[in-house]
Amino acid sequence: MAYGQVLGHVLGADKHFDVVGDDVDGGVVLGWDANGNEIVGRHRKHHHHHKHHGHALALNRPDWRGEELAPGVVMPGEGLIPLPMTPQQNGGTFTATVVSITWQGQLQVPFRSERLLVSSARTGPTSTGRLLGQMFVGVSLQQADITGLDMELVGAANAFGTRMTMIQAPPGILIRIPVVLSTALANTDTIFASFQFLGRVVH
Repeated sequence: MAYGQVLGHVLGADKHFDVVGDDVDGGVVLGWDANGNEIVGRHRKHHHHHKHHGHALALNRPDWRGEELAPGVVMPGEGLIPLPMTPQQNGGTFTATVVSITWQGQLQVPFRSERLLVSSARTGPTSTGRLLGQMFVGVSLQQADITGLDMELVGAANAFGTRMTMIQAPPGILIRIPVVLSTALANTDTIFASFQFLGRVVH
């Protein structure tokens, strides 16, 4: 029999038995046969049933709850989350005098950016310029040349095939996108823009 912690009890015909061994896919290794194969026992699951219009409904734990060490204690894992990018100048609004804005996200956990999302709102007849930017993780440029990219083209919500694999960044690293307009604004015309990345995080 394998040595390990008592993982729980298995119901016998008329009593409970301690189960000892290593957990394997919902069962426990009870020992090994002559060929070296694991002998795995199974826990009997107790389902609480609630009646609904005369029918019994089984309650099963969702698959995404399976990574808990204990109730409320989650094992380290990987997730998919957004990283909001904060404009460092004028709240993200270009004007005739604010001609460049840097969007910046500071990481609290390890993160790898994969998808850029950009939206903009334009007011005035001269607000036709494109948002040209460069993507940096720390000081590493995340594109094949230094020329400014059309951020709205890459980051359009309905863009197809624009997922990227940027380098992973540890906590404290800044992800930044300095942006300039392809055409200057005049008078009181404005362009407001917002940026965010979707990516993978270790939590």
